[in-house]
Amino acid sequence: MATAPADVRLVSQDLQGMEFDYRPTPVIVPIAMVLALVSASSLLGIVGVILAVIGMLISSVALWTILRSDGAYSGRWVATGAFLLSLTFGIAGMSLQAYAFSTEVPEGFRRVSFSQEISAKGFTVENGRMGLHPDVARMVDQPIFLKGYMYPQRQTEGLTEFLLLKDTGECCFGGQPKPTDMILVKMKTPEGATYRQGRVAVAGVLKLTSDTTPEGLQPVYALEAIQCEGSRSAF
Repeated sequence: MATAPADVRLVSQDLQGMEFDYRPTPVIVPIAMVLALVSASSLLGIVGVILAVIGMLISSVALWTILRSDGAYSGRWVATGAFLLSLTFGIAGMSLQAYAFSTEVPEGFRRVSFSQEISAKGFTVENGRMGLHPDVARMVDQPIFLKGYMYPQRQTEGLTEFLLLKDTGECCFGGQPKPTDMILVKMKTPEGATYRQGRVAVAGVLKLTSDTTPEGLQPVYALEAIQCEGSRSAF
């Protein structure tokens, strides 16, 4: 039987070696790297922090898949880099959120949850008469800091008054808010307020009001505000 020439055998051995050395990379590895890069947005907001957490989970799965393959898969260092990037951006984003949360309340003001501490309290009925919930009544004439959503208006700059609602369902989709779900904000600063679509933070003194807005809404509460700005933290 004829024997293949030596140079042919060498080429065949080289091809076999190349085939043996090739190791595929799991599809999940580039996905993890993309998430790691996108998680840089955690420096801008809470959505980026969530992406960073997802990136850490995906890159961990990628590493686990590679390590369990007994050398059949490559991409270990890429997956490790993706995990470290997601971890770094996640920690940085959460730290920024924590710092913003701890410093956003003006001195002398108390942080209040609009939905839980005002709206959810509603009214009480005693001896057939409707009145404020005692917890809310204690806030009247007190400086508070709370967050909500601005009711859309035609004017967007230099607002002297606007409605603050507890959620976007009533300010952005034509809902009819309950009297306790809205606060009439009266700006006490010369520049007034600027309309924002996102969540806003307002600081002022809580009052009671019987004013009717141009939209025909009748809020129970008013806030004599000294500050209105976009929410610095997501909480």
